[in-house]
Amino acid sequence: MKLKLLLTISLFIFSYSFAQEYAFGVKGGINNNKIGTLYQRAYNNEPAINHQPNKELGYQLGAYVTGEFGIFFVQPEFNYVTFNNNYELPRSKAQWKTSKMEIPILAGVRIIKPVRLYFGPSFNFYKDTELEGVQVTSYSDGGPDLEKNTMSLNFGIMVRYNRFGLDLRYEQATNTTEEELLDIIYSDYGTNLADLKPYQASSLRLSLFIDILRTDMKLSDLFKKKYCACPYD
Repeated sequence: MKLKLLLTISLFIFSYSFAQEYAFGVKGGINNNKIGTLYQRAYNNEPAINHQPNKELGYQLGAYVTGEFGIFFVQPEFNYVTFNNNYELPRSKAQWKTSKMEIPILAGVRIIKPVRLYFGPSFNFYKDTELEGVQVTSYSDGGPDLEKNTMSLNFGIMVRYNRFGLDLRYEQATNTTEEELLDIIYSDYGTNLADLKPYQASSLRLSLFIDILRTDMKLSDLFKKKYCACPYD
């Protein structure tokens, strides 16, 4: 994944050298996240149950740089994202929490003046994923033990008004997780052994953004004796 990230960044740096306008800004918003089914194995005369995950709101905060060439644009970002879900187990709700740092690198086109469509990969660096009630035993080493470095694909639409904008994005993981056995505290949650079924994570995200600085300076201007990186409206 590191090689893919390096090649992608190099391609976009090359693209930026031809951009005519630039913007730097910040963004923030909310999301929900899709994870896998938790299959509760039969235990203590209780039947097996498939627990579907419930979505909860997470949030994201980040920054971006946009380079524009006519109706086309490229936009790398750096974001911190949290995801929250839960499973309604027989005795108690078990919370699922995870977070990541991500580097999306997006390319898009302006359809009409305020509306833009875009797509691109995101390189993700996850922290540990936590599911309440999971314990380390001879059956399981805890978990969920999910891959920490992954890549996902983003598809979205932006609507801009002056320096402000709204971004609606769908993110789909490119990898499928492996099935994992989890040992859960039965006395608290009413679930003993459970299988976390394979899944491809996906999320729907809504963000507000604002351009902090906009300029029509070209990168070649940096090598001139006199230049002005002047903001524009």
